[in-house]
Amino acid sequence: MANASLQSFLLPQHHSFVNTGGSHESSPSALLKLSTNNSGSISFRLYSNTSPSVTTTSTVNSSAPTPVTPAAVEDSSPTPSIDLLSRQLAAGDYRQADETTRALLIELAGESARRRGYVFFSEVQFISAEDLRAIDELWKEHSNGKFGYSVQRRLWEKSRRDFTRFFIKVGWMKKLDTEIEQYNYRAFPDEFMWEIKDDTPEGHLPLTNALRGTQLLGNILTHPAFEEESQEDEATAESATTGQSKDDSKGKERPKFMRDFKPNYSF
Repeated sequence: MANASLQSFLLPQHHSFVNTGGSHESSPSALLKLSTNNSGSISFRLYSNTSPSVTTTSTVNSSAPTPVTPAAVEDSSPTPSIDLLSRQLAAGDYRQADETTRALLIELAGESARRRGYVFFSEVQFISAEDLRAIDELWKEHSNGKFGYSVQRRLWEKSRRDFTRFFIKVGWMKKLDTEIEQYNYRAFPDEFMWEIKDDTPEGHLPLTNALRGTQLLGNILTHPAFEEESQEDEATAESATTGQSKDDSKGKERPKFMRDFKPNYSF
């Protein structure tokens, strides 16, 4: 805009600026002439009574301004840590805590995961049981036992490790308002629940991306960090079961709407 205004003022013609040395009556002591050409150059020519003319040329870039390298801007995203996760959960900021949890898994899974920006299911084994339990304990502590990986593990086992049943149980799928029983995946992030309410399903958080399949989630839920707790839950459930064995329960056929249902969401 500034270039256009200047060029309109200096359209191929000459403009003279006279320095009379403070007197309107005397002859000019210096004369400055500006001119432009079609290439966008501006010429300044100074005429003086006592010295020869001096010419200076300045080029106006009419296409784009000279790029200016901005100063380095620090990344505003805080470094993921157990301490950060603890503060977010204590404040009830489950949305940010969910983001931090995923970032923590990437950090803990190793250099390849950090460079890639996400975790392969085969890299879950590199996350220590101590770290994974620490993440899980924070989620349980600040949700009154409603959220956490170990909670999800228990619900997954109750769903006979059927992921579609599990997705419905933890509320990652929603029931459609149709005559026949149908479910669809929730849209991330608006359709997920970021507060603890009476209708917030148990195990709803933290989320685990299943865009590339359920192997990542499966490896998290079967991590040695949760084996001991899972065995205790299974023993309790088995002792409370009456009239039906575990084998009978596993033999039940899935409902028709759940057959061949493939996960396709990207949180």
